[in-house]
Amino acid sequence: MKAKATFMLLLVVLFWGLTFPMQKAILVDGLSPVFYNSLRFAIASILVIIYEKLQGRKVFRSIFNVQGLVLGLFLSGGYLFQTWGLVHTTASKSAFITALYVGFVAVLSPLIEKKLPSPIKVISLLISITGLYFLTSPESGIQFGDLLTLICSLLFSLHVIYISVYTSESDNEFEMLLPQLLVVTLVNGILIPFVPGKIILNGGTIFTASFTAIFATIFAVAIQLRYQKHIGSIGASLVYVGEPAFALLFAMIFLGEIASAREALGLVLMVFGIITGSLSIVGVKRKEIVESGCDRDG
Repeated sequence: MKAKATFMLLLVVLFWGLTFPMQKAILVDGLSPVFYNSLRFAIASILVIIYEKLQGRKVFRSIFNVQGLVLGLFLSGGYLFQTWGLVHTTASKSAFITALYVGFVAVLSPLIEKKLPSPIKVISLLISITGLYFLTSPESGIQFGDLLTLICSLLFSLHVIYISVYTSESDNEFEMLLPQLLVVTLVNGILIPFVPGKIILNGGTIFTASFTAIFATIFAVAIQLRYQKHIGSIGASLVYVGEPAFALLFAMIFLGEIASAREALGLVLMVFGIITGSLSIVGVKRKEIVESGCDRDG
C-alpha cells in the first residue's frame, strides 16, 4: 500500500505542477486571484455534490464535518496567498517557494503528531531543501510575491500534517472533502471586494478553473485523504517536493521560462532527495512484510 500511495501522490504532484503555468497565463491580465480561486472551488464543490447525489448519499450531512472545516481553513489560506503571490512572481519561483512547506512539515510534524522521522527521511529532506534553496534563486532578492507565497507554504504544511492526523482517526475520510471545497469557495468569495484584481469570465478562465477543479482539486484532495495516512506527513512531503520539478518543466514548455545553471543544480539535488526518500518509504514497507512473515513462521 505504501508503494501505491507514493505513486498516487506523485500523480497528484504532476497535476499541481501543471497548474502553475496554466494559472500564471490567465493571471497576467489582472484577473482577481480570489475570484479565480472562488470560481475554481465552486466548480469543484458543484461536481462533488452532483457525484454524491448520484451515489445516493446524504450530501449536506458532511458539510459541517469539523475536521473538514479546519482543513478547509488551512487550504483556503494556502491557495489565497499562493494565487495572490503568483501575480507578483514567476510560475516556477512560486512553485519553488510553495514547496518549501516540506521544511515546515519536517519541523512541525514531530511536534503535532509526536512521531519522529527516520534518519534517512531527515537526510532526504535536507537534500531536497538544499535543492529548493538553489531553485528559488535567492540571489534575486525577496519580492512581495515571494513573501505571500511563503505564508502559503506554512499554511499548506499545516494542511498536510492535519490530513494525516484526522484521517488516521476517521473511518470515512471522504466526508472531509466537500467541507474543504466549500470553505475555500466561501473565504475567497468574501475577499473579492478587498483584493485587487479584475473579474474576468472568459473561455480561458473557465477552462483553467474547470481543469484545476477536476484534476488539481477534487482528484488531488481525495487522493490525499485516501493515501497520505499510509506514508505519513513527512513521507508525503518527500513526494510533494517534486512539485517544482513539474512546475519548471511545464513553465518551460508553455511559458518559455528557462532554468538557470543554479536552478538546474537545485533540481538535481531535489530529485535525488525525492528518490532517496521514496526508496526509504518502500524499504520500510518491505521490512514490515519480511518481519511479519518471520513472525508467522515462528
